[in-house]
Amino acid sequence: MNLSKLPFIGSGGERLLAPVIIYFQKGNKMDTKVTAEVLKAVERPRSVSELVASLNRRSEAVVRAIAEMEEMGLLERRAEKGSGRGRPRMLVSATDLGRQYLAARSRLEGIPLKATRAGFKRAVEEARYAARLRERGLDPFALFMELNDYVRSARHAP
Repeated sequence: MNLSKLPFIGSGGERLLAPVIIYFQKGNKMDTKVTAEVLKAVERPRSVSELVASLNRRSEAVVRAIAEMEEMGLLERRAEKGSGRGRPRMLVSATDLGRQYLAARSRLEGIPLKATRAGFKRAVEEARYAARLRERGLDPFALFMELNDYVRSARHAP
């Protein structure tokens, strides 16, 4: 993608290049609250049915959360040693990364974040700019990554 094709914006006639992207994705990705709930519930290895009961959520949601968290490396599943009859229970437990994630989230929970009117105003302007890029058939994220690569290569140029 060619950066020269990007539209320029500026309130006072100045030419600015600012493909900034703001993403608030909920969709099929879990939020941090659900992740923390599951990690707290598996301080000791538990079966999926025990997790569903303790979290008070639908079993499909818990199974999906476990699969996503396992893919991220936060949880691991292993078969329980059984009596040898029937299918063994799957036990879910937190990995070292999962425990580190939970500890970091606990530390950050106590820090109040402050938003200013100027910050909200800028976020709205950037969202409108991203929408204008999409209207022109341009992918704001791809442009951002290209600009990022350009800045990195310029920074390391002799």
